[in-house]
Amino acid sequence: MWLQQKLWKKQPHDHEEETVAVPEVHTGKVAHHADADGTPAADKPIHYDNVAIPEIHIHPRHK
Repeated sequence: MWLQQKLWKKQPHDHEEETVAVPEVHTGKVAHHADADGTPAADKPIHYDNVAIPEIHIHPRHK
């Protein structure tokens, strides 16, 4: 009986302790070309004027 209660009991999860990965979505509105120095655009840092970052809402669990 105690084993079933232990297995079925929900473990508490705090959102402060969880890690959330946020993807970067390239919008494609800006053309990516190699510069005069030959460095491809994929090797350059990301400028956030052409990247859409999704808005994420994490709601607390109801107890």
